[in-house]
Amino acid sequence: MEKNKTGKYLKYAIGEIILVVIGILIALQINNWNEAEKRSDEEQKLLYELLVNLNQDINDNKVNADFNKDVGLSAEYVVETIEARTVWNDTMEKHYGYLLRHGLSTFNTSAYDNLKSKGFDLISNDSIRIALTNLHGNYYAGILKFEKELAVDNQTFYLAPLFLKHIRMENPWFKGIPHDYAKLLEDTEFIEAVRWKAKTIRHVASFQQQGYKKANELKIIIENELKK
Repeated sequence: MEKNKTGKYLKYAIGEIILVVIGILIALQINNWNEAEKRSDEEQKLLYELLVNLNQDINDNKVNADFNKDVGLSAEYVVETIEARTVWNDTMEKHYGYLLRHGLSTFNTSAYDNLKSKGFDLISNDSIRIALTNLHGNYYAGILKFEKELAVDNQTFYLAPLFLKHIRMENPWFKGIPHDYAKLLEDTEFIEAVRWKAKTIRHVASFQQQGYKKANELKIIIENELKK
């Protein structure tokens, strides 16, 4: 009799333990599902934020690349007309006015910085992670470096002193008019500075164009991921 009772209690206890374990496992599974759902929602939100930033960067890259190409063409025009000893005319004013101009990037990194703080593993798509880190770590960093060294520093320390020696600016149309065009034609240092400006600013524009292309490619990958 006692053995039967003990057996029943043992079975009951084992059953209770099994039920508790099953309950715990179910609770853990539900918690995992909730965490996965939460993480997925967070990822989706971040991907949309990245798209907003990318759209702004794509526009910024294109505008700057196009503008810097125009600046490069104006610099080339100035060199060609000086070497050809072209007689001064009013159409030259715009091209001389462009010599001290350049388009600089303002990248939107709020979503990228947010992702860095949360951890890149939040993004489940490997292609997005790789393209994103490549865009910011290589292309954006490279663009900012080239803009500083080839556009800003080159202008500030090399071209600007020579430019101000020979040219006065007319606002609001950014027209550049020589103080003495005949003297300017004989200044080989000015000519070489403008020639260097043409080459370097076109190089900057080329890198900005690559940034535009890479940002656009990443945008398409993210849009396709969000459609899944």
